Amino acid sequence: MRLCLRIAVAIAALIAATPAVAQDINSFRAQNKLKPLTQSAALAGAAAAHARDMASRKTMDHRNFRERMAGVSTGAGAENVAYGCPDAPCVYKMWIESPGHRANMLLRNVTRYGLGSAVADDGQRYWTLLLGN
Repeated sequence: MRLCLRIAVAIAALIAATPAVAQDINSFRAQNKLKPLTQSAALAGAAAAHARDMASRKTMDHRNFRERMAGVSTGAGAENVAYGCPDAPCVYKMWIESPGHRANMLLRNVTRYGLGSAVADDGQRYWTLLLGN
C-alpha cells in the first residue's frame, strides 16, 4: 500500500514538473513571456497557398519565400514548414521541439502570423507558418 502511494506521489510530481505543450503559437509565446501575435488573413492566405504548392509537388521547401513575404509583410519575417501532422497541435509540438523552428516562433520583432495546411493526393498533410509584420 505504501509503495503504491509513493509511486502515485512520484508520478504526480513528474506530471506537475513537466511543462505543458503549447497548442498554438500564442500559448507558446505566452509560456516564454512574449507578446501574442495577431492572426493575419494575408499571411494565412500566403501560408495556405505555399502549403498547397508543397502538397501538389509532394515536397517540403521554402521556395519563393522572399517573393511570398514581399506581398504580405514588411520588415522581419520567417517561415516554418512541415508535413505529416494531422492537426495544428501536432505541428506546433514538432516545431517547438526543433531549435530553428522554435527560434522563429520566439522572434521578438514580428507582430503577425498566418498558418496554412493542405493535403496531398496521397493523404500527407503539409503545413506552412508565416511570421511577419
